[in-house]
Amino acid sequence: MVALTLMATVMLGFIGTFLQSRRVTESSVLHAAASSLMYGIIEQIKGLSYTDLLPSTAVDDNAPTDVKDLPPYMRIRINQDVTKWLRVVYTPAPGTPKAPTTTPATTVTAADIGAIDNLLGSLPLSTVTGTTSQDLSLNLWIWIDEIPDNTKDVAEVKQVTVVYTYSYLDGGKERVIRNREVFLRSRFDK
Repeated sequence: MVALTLMATVMLGFIGTFLQSRRVTESSVLHAAASSLMYGIIEQIKGLSYTDLLPSTAVDDNAPTDVKDLPPYMRIRINQDVTKWLRVVYTPAPGTPKAPTTTPATTVTAADIGAIDNLLGSLPLSTVTGTTSQDLSLNLWIWIDEIPDNTKDVAEVKQVTVVYTYSYLDGGKERVIRNREVFLRSRFDK
């Protein structure tokens, strides 16, 4: 009886360790998948030409009806089969840039800071990794601000700010990650 009690205690410890290890591993995979997807989207935006980076105000006949009549927006690909149209906040020069200068807290909403919430929805993780363990909830807020400085001979510069938020379940608890990327694009005549 003592041996059985001792063995049960040891086995419960092994089971607890196994469950914790699985939770940490799955959390790491979800975090890596979401980060990879977000940086893929950011790299697509960086790859747009200067004139394409100016959000299109033309009507894109391929855009879904909830976006088609609400320019400006830009089109990105999530994978080979999924295309999304992202609405942006655009500030032409000489307007004051509207993008946040720090990463907003996870409690801040898009409306709180004048952003447009691009909810990419609960993408099945298979969209990113090929597995189907759970869905990722992804949001993007994008600002494109023209920031020329003629005193320094910089006439055509755009600052792109992307605030992204993703969430996933970690052992029954929702984890929310928010970060911000800022990059500049410029154009000059040769």
